[in-house]
Amino acid sequence: MPDLGIFIDESGDVGSNSDFYIVTLVLHDQSSSIGSQVTRFENELSYLGIPANSIIHAGPIVRREEAYKYMTLELRRKIFFKMFSFVRLCGVMQKSFFVDKKEHPSQLAIKQKLANELGAFLRENLGYFQGFRKVIVYYDNGQKMVMDLINMVFNSYLSSVDIRKIRHADYRLAQVADFICMLELLRLKERRGVALSRSEQIFFESKRRLNKVFLKTLRKISFQ
Repeated sequence: MPDLGIFIDESGDVGSNSDFYIVTLVLHDQSSSIGSQVTRFENELSYLGIPANSIIHAGPIVRREEAYKYMTLELRRKIFFKMFSFVRLCGVMQKSFFVDKKEHPSQLAIKQKLANELGAFLRENLGYFQGFRKVIVYYDNGQKMVMDLINMVFNSYLSSVDIRKIRHADYRLAQVADFICMLELLRLKERRGVALSRSEQIFFESKRRLNKVFLKTLRKISFQ
């Protein structure tokens, strides 16, 4: 029996700086190697003049922050699309949970909603998860609330769980979780009729292009 890897990332915070809180799970059947996909992706980064071992952060690419501050729009779009192609080729699935903080304003309320939804997801798909020898959960311990959720909910529903603290630099699929979190936030904005930010508008050009090129494909890899 193979192992199942679950890479987790979050978008937002429990304070007042974001409208939504999102937790994304990227599921990878570890009997299917992604070594060739990683090699191809890193070679493509090198062709763009980006060090092959660079950590890809989706939000800063779009907002022109951090390492991407002095890059052209064209180069940032190329990096973003290379990452998007890598996600499609890896054969992973994703499941995201979100909280509207206007409806759940406190940390306790956010945590409770996420615990309920994550628990329901594991319970409804228990047969799928039991088809693996072990479930390995990878998280960078970025937020204590998410770490608490992982320990509480996964250990409540699954009998064989290995929870590991990681660095994003060491796992491309951890960076995929970050990438999908960002796209899920944009999909949530679209569903709620929220306007794109100025940087998002510049980067994606229009909601129509964002939906047609990226969000449509995102739906295809969502865990049903």
